[in-house]
Amino acid sequence: MLKTSQKYYEKESMFHGSVPHVMGTRFDILLITPDYNSAQKIWESTIYELEHLDNLLNRFDPQSEVSQLNKHLLQDKWFQMSEELDTILNLCGQYYQQTFHLFDVTLKDFSQLHFHNDHYISSEQQNISLDFGGFAKGYALTKIREKIVAENITDAFIDFGNSSILGLGHHPYGDCWKVSLLNPYNQSPLNEFSLKDTALSTSGNTAQYAGHIIHPVTGIRNQQRKACTIVSDDPLKAEILSTVWMIADEKQQEMLCQKFDDITGNTYLL
Repeated sequence: MLKTSQKYYEKESMFHGSVPHVMGTRFDILLITPDYNSAQKIWESTIYELEHLDNLLNRFDPQSEVSQLNKHLLQDKWFQMSEELDTILNLCGQYYQQTFHLFDVTLKDFSQLHFHNDHYISSEQQNISLDFGGFAKGYALTKIREKIVAENITDAFIDFGNSSILGLGHHPYGDCWKVSLLNPYNQSPLNEFSLKDTALSTSGNTAQYAGHIIHPVTGIRNQQRKACTIVSDDPLKAEILSTVWMIADEKQQEMLCQKFDDITGNTYLL
């Protein structure tokens, strides 16, 4: 059961919900609406979705479906996935092809996964396992956005650990949602974004957390002091491509902009 908190600010018609720890980070949501019941409905379904996705995609939880899948793959056994995980992996396969194999949840060779009827999966590749670290938060934002839109709320802000952010509509006292990007090494400002029905995803290294991004083709961990941002209408696309941007060379970045013409990518040397 997730630890959560919530508060409704009646004067501002603003609902704030928070989860201190889920999917490896903090989650906050602001909903601007005079209808408290509608905000509460979204919040309850959001908590359910976060718990569900954590149970589905958290490879560090031995009871999660992905952990069970990884265990079977390591033993060269077939595994029957849920329909949702099958759909997710097919989506990952599409991005694997579209990003010149730079997005790869196996971190080795996605093409070695074999999909069979009735949601079965197998692999002949030894020591292959799945990591959805560069996918899960963007996927969650996409699902939560659907819930917000279904309740006809036009102004909302979601912050997933300061690295995956969605701004719908605008701040109550502005025409957008302003988000600042700070240098993680010295806290100096790098950029400011104006989000309006757009998502921002940031990937990079910090003094405390470096080398976590692995180039799936070379197997080399990225140790560069840099950060990358992607702005897109699609939270999942932003999430995936911000990680890809970290390891893509300039030519590959140009090709990604041509393939995904609705994104804005930036690199910051820290």
